[in-house]
Amino acid sequence: MKNQDFCLLLTKHSIVLIREKSRNEIYPGAFGYTSVHIREHDHPSADNIDMAALDVHSIVIPYDRLKSIHFHRGFSSSTMRREYVILLRYLDASRKERRLSAVLTPPPGRTSGNRLDRTEASKYAMEVKGILVEALPDRSVFVADV
Repeated sequence: MKNQDFCLLLTKHSIVLIREKSRNEIYPGAFGYTSVHIREHDHPSADNIDMAALDVHSIVIPYDRLKSIHFHRGFSSSTMRREYVILLRYLDASRKERRLSAVLTPPPGRTSGNRLDRTEASKYAMEVKGILVEALPDRSVFVADV
């Protein structure tokens, strides 16, 4: 599951990671052609949330199988910048412990052009942190180092 794009959806009973489409395109640059990773954001509407959760590419993590969430600021090797990172530890359907690390990226419209504004990224991360704290059951382990 390396370098895949997901939309994080919090429901009453679980966390749903809905896989987003992405493609590589070739663009001319100053030193020749380069491959650019383009995300196609397809966030589910209220009508198709159930369909998105049942998709085979989506990951559904019920809260009762969630062991911990660690929210911190770390280094992203894909962007070569300090980013906000969410680390999830959970049990899959076969009760095997899994770990998932995700770099938090603001949705389109929250960035200035193609660049990510650091203050906007910090505001967005704090919003997501607040939503996670409110959505998770009291028994969940949530650690935030930001």
